[in-house]
Amino acid sequence: MNSTVKIFLRPLMALLLAGTCAAAASAPMHLTNSIPRCHMPPGKVLPDKYYKLEKGKNAFGWVAGATRADPVVGGAGYERVDGSDMHDWLTFYRIDLNGDRICDWYLEASAPFSTGGDRGVINTLYIGTSSGWTRIGAEVPRDKPDSPGFEVSGEQAEDFVFGEDPSVIMDSSTRISYIIAALNNRNADRYSRPGYRIFAWDADKKSLRLLDKWEPGSRAAEVYAFFKVHGAATPSRRSTGKAVIHDYEPEVETFELELICEPDGTSGSSDELEGRISKYLLARCKKH
Repeated sequence: MNSTVKIFLRPLMALLLAGTCAAAASAPMHLTNSIPRCHMPPGKVLPDKYYKLEKGKNAFGWVAGATRADPVVGGAGYERVDGSDMHDWLTFYRIDLNGDRICDWYLEASAPFSTGGDRGVINTLYIGTSSGWTRIGAEVPRDKPDSPGFEVSGEQAEDFVFGEDPSVIMDSSTRISYIIAALNNRNADRYSRPGYRIFAWDADKKSLRLLDKWEPGSRAAEVYAFFKVHGAATPSRRSTGKAVIHDYEPEVETFELELICEPDGTSGSSDELEGRISKYLLARCKKH
């Protein structure tokens, strides 16, 4: 092939490649609550350190009973204050987060602030591999559980508060799992992270990436619209072999809109929410 033909073909190939990428990006989604089974990696059901933790009062006795068939594993952690009976609570949800057909654990660890039920939460991801579990989370001592308050810097904790009670909607055409979570109404971070939050795996960051459900025409918006009508599949202790559906609750969105859009709301005035509010949601607020 002579040099003149090569020079001509280069821009043509670039255009074809761009067109292919654009087509892939705009390919129709096939959203479903029928989530295919993943398979567990070899080795222990839970990360090794959980079998080595000191078993305190009513704490971590549940670890030994975890089986490879459990979609959810969890129970009480350590007591926050001796004699208070206020325990951390840890729940492992089995989800294929990165679409490789190997099960991962989405860990939700909550810490009570008082006997009234107010609490904080931190999430840790354990990604299943051919050789066991890879941890993604804020730094904690190796001999401690992945709970709030164990020498975790505020900056690290900020990056690992995804949400409680995760559920999944899958795009069967790409095998991308969209994780939907929210912070419950007694959670301290609910005011800085209101509403349902939609995440997808980010291979570059090797973590979950928050998507903007308010962006018109976006994939997150389509997932959110599907969730409102059909709910999302959630791992549950009540496993029957069929998906358990977590239904959309309108009051979760109502709280988000009131917090952001109301004249006395937090929009534009809270350091906590600075940079977290969707520009598309703000534009919607102004229209109404």
